[in-house]
Amino acid sequence: MAADLAIIIVGWNARDWLLRCLASLPAGAAGLDVETWVVDNASTDGTVEAVARAFPQVHLIANTANLGFAAANNQAAGQTDSRYLLLLNPDTEVPPDMLRRLVAYADEHPAVGALGPQLRNLDGSPQRSCWRGYPDLGMALTDALYLWKLPWLPLAQRSEFQAAELGAPRSVDHLLGACLLIRGRAWEQVGPLDAGYFLFLEETDWCRRAQRAGWDIVYHPQIWITHAGQHSMRQAPARNLPHLYRSYTRFYRNGRQHTGGRGRVLLLKLIFALAILVRLGLWSLRWLRNPAERSQARPMLHGYGQVLRLLPGL
Repeated sequence: MAADLAIIIVGWNARDWLLRCLASLPAGAAGLDVETWVVDNASTDGTVEAVARAFPQVHLIANTANLGFAAANNQAAGQTDSRYLLLLNPDTEVPPDMLRRLVAYADEHPAVGALGPQLRNLDGSPQRSCWRGYPDLGMALTDALYLWKLPWLPLAQRSEFQAAELGAPRSVDHLLGACLLIRGRAWEQVGPLDAGYFLFLEETDWCRRAQRAGWDIVYHPQIWITHAGQHSMRQAPARNLPHLYRSYTRFYRNGRQHTGGRGRVLLLKLIFALAILVRLGLWSLRWLRNPAERSQARPMLHGYGQVLRLLPGL
């Protein structure tokens, strides 16, 4: 008999976060028939050994190379017939009963193909967890200038929700994949994550395909988990930041929602250049103002510099 839920966690050098995440799952999924999968993308921090020792019941896939987030999730998803899949980041912790509540809501709403909870920072404040529309030039400019901090602005309103709009479960266009519940039947119909995305926007692409197939995408603010966020980014900025902009460009090119061909892609890259210059300036200020932050600022500055160099070829 199929399990209620297959929890899939893909990790790369995230041992300590992953162990905390795994420890939180029994209480978070109490009452459900659960199988847990960990796919390790060739970590060098002892993740595989630590998980095997502390959680022998976990299905562990140890890759010898980093296959990327999408391909690694697909590995585990292809080996389970559970009613639901939960794509879960290793830098999360699940409070008691939250996963049971996610599954219960999805069971009560059979049109829901994907469901996401509210994501909270370590201090309890809410993170951006859902959006209207899909990545385009307007969303790129909103992110470049941090206009999402001012969601009432006309440009920001095209992609951002104001707090008053997120007081109850609602349909959205796409969700952050740090904790994403996917109905098994929807996964079968829509297909797996697009492995052409090594890191970032693979869940956005899947949500768009699910919507086109007729499934509802829902955000549920009364169900929540803690998400540290930015772990992969800050772990290796020079390696991972280029993936962010490469994935955005790929999504935009594949969207078929725009006209103008190369000219529009060039405009997107100009917006990216603006975004990178803004971030280089902000990280430089942090470097100058607070010597204690220099160990963090140095790799971020290097990472954004790397993106600027690679930008023409993305």
